[in-house]
Amino acid sequence: MIKKLTTLFIFTLFTLTLWGQTESEIIKQANELILNKKYESAFNLLDSFDPINSKADVVLLKAHILQNYFVSSIMHQMFALVDLNKNEDIMDYRGKNGSFSMQIFAVDSILLNLIITDSTNCKLYKGLGDYYFDVYLSYGEKWLTSNEELFELMQTNFQKVVNGNCADYMSYYVLGYLNLVQDNIKESIPYFLKSIELDKGYPSSHYNVAYAYLFTDDRENALIYAKNALDLYTEAAYKGDAARMLGQIYTELNDDKNALESYELANKIEPGNYYTLKSLLYLYVKTNNKMATKTRDHFFNLAPENPTIYNDIEEIYLSNKKELIKFYKSQFNSFKQNEKVQGNLNFYLAKIYLDIDKKLAKDYFIKAKDSFKKVFNQSHDVFNAIDEGLKQCEK
Repeated sequence: MIKKLTTLFIFTLFTLTLWGQTESEIIKQANELILNKKYESAFNLLDSFDPINSKADVVLLKAHILQNYFVSSIMHQMFALVDLNKNEDIMDYRGKNGSFSMQIFAVDSILLNLIITDSTNCKLYKGLGDYYFDVYLSYGEKWLTSNEELFELMQTNFQKVVNGNCADYMSYYVLGYLNLVQDNIKESIPYFLKSIELDKGYPSSHYNVAYAYLFTDDRENALIYAKNALDLYTEAAYKGDAARMLGQIYTELNDDKNALESYELANKIEPGNYYTLKSLLYLYVKTNNKMATKTRDHFFNLAPENPTIYNDIEEIYLSNKKELIKFYKSQFNSFKQNEKVQGNLNFYLAKIYLDIDKKLAKDYFIKAKDSFKKVFNQSHDVFNAIDEGLKQCEK
């Protein structure tokens, strides 16, 4: 009984302490807790101060904590939080097993309820827009509504944010992104440029406007912003992608030297990327570079069972079929025990020989069929392709 009274007394004292503080003081304390990675404590502090979610700024900070620092999320309607030590990172916990308390917090419903009584509060529309964008990136079509509806909700809310003069760089970025993914490429450019004007250090605005300029054949501007993105990105995957874009731009500008340097940089940043190696191989073959052989072998060995590899190599060696024949034949011994690779090598050799020697082509098609029978069901599309090839051999 004494223990219960003590607990009640502590809780009451805590509640009275909160009531004695202003909203700005509570928000300041919560932000300090966030800086110290005490995410669950920060949320609980805010939730104790405003349990019915009636205060816009408090609700928006709650949503910020949940969306950015959750350990696990169920459809972004329920969130698990945890307090961390300073040397820990939220990604050390995210998606991993553990015992965490769940917070039920339907951000969209809560913000929409606030808008009913506070319809001129621009920050509420921004919170909604940010939430829907976060949901799209996290769940896409697996969420509670379709991507088309999410796009419309983002567009509507971020346009209200712009009209209400509380838009930041991210608001304009999302509007640009929405236009980009819906193929309104030219229309996306002003939004990305405005985003850059508001925050020159956000790399994705530079990257996406570079893409938009490249798509609209403005390669000079594309080059400027792709270089910016390369400088600004820190994560290998994104940095490598920016280097690849530079390579593509230089290729379209017929600047093979700089294109090669860009793709080689991309390969250094993110070794073994399929698209980097494909582009490198193309340029090495085109410029008769001694690195062509080594790069071709590396590229082929990424996925020798995948027909896409063969189609890409065939396209690159279109004007040098003898070299391609020699390469394919050299691979048989390396893949003696792999019927898929044996089938692919025979099939693609048969395709090449259709224009050179139809008798040899027929032999390779038959060998391909024998290998594929051991790994594929007879209904597989490859057998239709082989049968069509055999018909071509008889013409």
